[in-house]
Parts: sequence; C-alpha cells; structure tokens
Amino acid sequence: MNEIQMEKNTHSLETFKASLDKQGYVSPMLSTLTPREKLRRSASQKEIFGYVLEGELELVTQEQHFAYAKHEIFFIDGSENFEIHSGDQGVEYLFAFKNKS
Repeated sequence: MNEIQMEKNTHSLETFKASLDKQGYVSPMLSTLTPREKLRRSASQKEIFGYVLEGELELVTQEQHFAYAKHEIFFIDGSENFEIHSGDQGVEYLFAFKNKS
C-alpha cells in the first residue's frame, strides 16, 4: 500500500471514529467469529452499531432473523436477547456500543 492510500485509509477511519463519538458510541472494536460460530448475548442497556468487514453474519432475535454481508451495517437496540451466527467462511466485523438514554 502506498503512502497516499495509507493516509486516505487513516483519515477515513478517524472520520468514522469521530462520527461515532459524536453520536455517543464507544470507538469501534474488531471482532472475529470462526465459521458457523454462534455468539449469544442477553438483553442490556446498550445499543450496538456494527459493520461487516469480511464474510457474512446472521443476527437472530426471538422474532426476527437478519442476514448481513461484507460492507453492510447492522444495528442492535439491546432490548432483547440476540445471537450472532457467522457464515460458512466466518465473519470479521467492527462494532461500537453506547448506553441507552
């Protein structure tokens, strides 16, 4: 990667972080799940904003199932239990959270 591309990527990430900070979200964190792995979470007072970097994931709540692929954004309001299921190739995603007002 050349210096101009690195500067552009660094600037984009900083812009993204600043945008999340303004909305009250904690800076994004990276998470990876292996193929067909399931992550279970209980209801909480945290909203979660996510972005799929690689692979696919399915967000499962008691009443709904949503599928997300590379470069798609997902949102979890935190009011109910949920699961994240990774696809056949696993998944890598960024997530940030904030406490509900």
